Amino acid sequence: MEAELDENPRGIERVIFFTDAVVAIAITLLILPLVEIVTNDNTANIPLPTLIYDNLSQMFGFALSFLIIARLWIGNHEILLSTAKSTGALIWIDIAWAFTIVVIPLPTEITAVYDASLLTVTIYIACGFASTLALTGLCYYLYRHPELQKRGHPISAVQLWGVGITSGAFILAFLLAVLIPPIHYYSMFALALTWPADAIMKPRIRKREAARLAKS
Repeated sequence: MEAELDENPRGIERVIFFTDAVVAIAITLLILPLVEIVTNDNTANIPLPTLIYDNLSQMFGFALSFLIIARLWIGNHEILLSTAKSTGALIWIDIAWAFTIVVIPLPTEITAVYDASLLTVTIYIACGFASTLALTGLCYYLYRHPELQKRGHPISAVQLWGVGITSGAFILAFLLAVLIPPIHYYSMFALALTWPADAIMKPRIRKREAARLAKS
């Protein structure tokens, strides 16, 4: 079934503006708990080094969530940058992705309030995994509908690999948290493994895709 195209040339621009606004709000929400700690009257007499030390876990959670949201936004931005037209399905997939981004500040705050446990780690990882899954769905939808893509700037198998491997990294992080409980949130560093994986696989995917296009 062909996708019902939105022929309004500004349609996809509005989707991009909406998505960027949601990401900006979510990142802003991440810093607010830290600002509240500093401006709280009860902390006025606490030495700054002590205040920082007592809230290291919350600062770590902020930095980690900021990096995750930033990486997810970059992926979303690159995908939508290749999009010329929107459809109802595309908009709803993007809204689902935006929802997962808005939710991320909640598990971030949970990491600061509650002691690290398999439950808190699972909640945090699940939110990140849901976001990468929605992003993979968005990329796959556009990959399967070339009529929505910009001429000369199509969605490639390389992009599909990029978002898909990130979803796999979240699954690996969860498995590490289950198998090695003491590492807790440090299992999230499994996301860094996507970089060497990209370095190995992306050139091969590009070569394979170029060969496929040459035959067609």
